Amino acid sequence: MGPEFVLRGYPRRIARAVVDAMVPRWPEFDVDLTDDVLADVERTLRGYPPIIQVAILGSLFGLEFLSPLFGPGLKPLSRSERHIAIARLETIANHPIPQIRMLVMLLKVTISFAAYSRPDVEAFLGYRRREWRETRQALRARLLAADPAKLPAVPAPLADGRVVTPAEFLSFLAALADGHAEQAAG
Repeated sequence: MGPEFVLRGYPRRIARAVVDAMVPRWPEFDVDLTDDVLADVERTLRGYPPIIQVAILGSLFGLEFLSPLFGPGLKPLSRSERHIAIARLETIANHPIPQIRMLVMLLKVTISFAAYSRPDVEAFLGYRRREWRETRQALRARLLAADPAKLPAVPAPLADGRVVTPAEFLSFLAALADGHAEQAAG
């Protein structure tokens, strides 16, 4: 877990089935996005805290083995055909109990961000975000060149490196551990 997080073996197979069911498809757009989106999702998951990575793995296994309760067939999700996987995931995503819906929602959001931010999907949908970004960066460069004022210095770190390392400062789990230690001492 952590920054070297990689989906391997069975969890990767489950994740691939979920991504394959959730990536957007249009009759006029014949690009298979599954493997590229899975790689983007995996890269995104590396940036999540370890506790969220564990929750994602738990969601994947929950979807794998509980999905037959929500749709046709008895096979696990990763062994089902795409249309069956889609039907099951839609049923789970629309379930009246929020805790059951949450099995799908974080994965759905992560997959959607990865899929819809791809240049080929953006171009197909008619978005020109990349062109806008280049134009915006060029305008910023012109504005900076027009103002000869010196840019402000980078702010000093919020934490003393001798007391806490930058990695510890940014770690969600370190803050929780310190909070529990303070509560126990108080």
